[in-house]
Amino acid sequence: MAGKRLKRYGLEGGAKALIAIGLLLNLSAWFAAAYYFGLPGSKVTLFIVPLVFTCVSAIFLLVIRYRYTLFEKYPYLMSLPSLFYRLGEQKDTNKQSVAFSMIFTVHALVLAVVGFMSLLLTITVGASIKSSAASPLLYIYLAVAAVLVISVFLLYRRIYFKLMK
Repeated sequence: MAGKRLKRYGLEGGAKALIAIGLLLNLSAWFAAAYYFGLPGSKVTLFIVPLVFTCVSAIFLLVIRYRYTLFEKYPYLMSLPSLFYRLGEQKDTNKQSVAFSMIFTVHALVLAVVGFMSLLLTITVGASIKSSAASPLLYIYLAVAAVLVISVFLLYRRIYFKLMK
């Protein structure tokens, strides 16, 4: 697929909303870290959690922003081989471009969940510092990760079936 040029479509409205939600959640994690930083016994290392998740979110934003360039110039960097294989088989370039754009809605979902996980983990660490005990929020954190994985697979399945129509 190297050298193949797709028609450029903007992101779906849902993807834009998920990006905004993810960025707001990342910002909230920074505020939560600042709140817990003021408590006795807290450490500067509390800011590492939002910093790491902000970096991950920035990478997702760059991939979403430059999705067409990455796909056209470096297709081997893209995952989902069977989905992209089906995408490449499409003769209808309009359908192909829409499906390609939908793939990045999934990336926007991951970005939003990364923001939520950043906030949740920051609050978990802060609550642990405050109470000197392990926080039960860690179990919610693991449940969110599981829901994310399932959601991503279901969204990719939706895209696959849309390509097959």
